[in-house]
Amino acid sequence: MRTYDGRTGWIATPLAVVAKYELGGSERDGARLDAQLSFPSQIKQALTDLRVGPPTTINDKDVTVLQGNGPNGTLATLYFDDASGLLVRMVRHGRSPIGRVPTQVDYSDYRDVGGIKFPFHWTFTWLDGRDNFEFSDVKLNVSIDAATFGQPKLPPK
Repeated sequence: MRTYDGRTGWIATPLAVVAKYELGGSERDGARLDAQLSFPSQIKQALTDLRVGPPTTINDKDVTVLQGNGPNGTLATLYFDDASGLLVRMVRHGRSPIGRVPTQVDYSDYRDVGGIKFPFHWTFTWLDGRDNFEFSDVKLNVSIDAATFGQPKLPPK
């Protein structure tokens, strides 16, 4: 489980060595960027100094590359499918004591939700791990208890 409330973020992975921890530094900055990019109209607020990169391909699809600077030195590269215009990948590099640390998020299985396209499959890949998220249902403008975005509760062992 990953949570972020606009200020604080958490990761809970019950089978990991550290089952739950609060995000700090570039991990928190990355969670903020992930949240902002959930709303495509916020790209210009989330990233500064936007520039277009050279065209490339991902999974045999032509993509347009857009790169920008995020909070606290985060560098983000976005890859948009030329045919659909949808975001298929984001690679962000956060600062760390050993240099820039990459995190890649791949988006797929876009479906219509209330007139917008939403990716029902997300894959987070980082230096030593990978998480796959499959959404079964997405609803718009539903009231959600603010505690949902706070410190996650782990299931009993």
